[in-house]
Amino acid sequence: MTEGVTSGVTILVTVVVTFVIAVVLFKFVWAWVVPDLFPGAVEQGLVAADLTWLASLKLAVLVAVLSGFYPALSEAFKRQ
Repeated sequence: MTEGVTSGVTILVTVVVTFVIAVVLFKFVWAWVVPDLFPGAVEQGLVAADLTWLASLKLAVLVAVLSGFYPALSEAFKRQ
């Protein structure tokens, strides 16, 4: 029982920390990298040159949820 709670708390902390880091990285790195990588697409309006906070939050949720899979999967395979 204690191992399950410890594992769950570890996964939750990993997801929350990843979420916070991802929000900041997406918001500030997007404006720096995307216009350099895709200048034509930014000019044509196909890709946003600057990411809104809401879009950054949405991407961060995706990354945070995916980051929670790794500890859960590695823990599940250790038990077998």
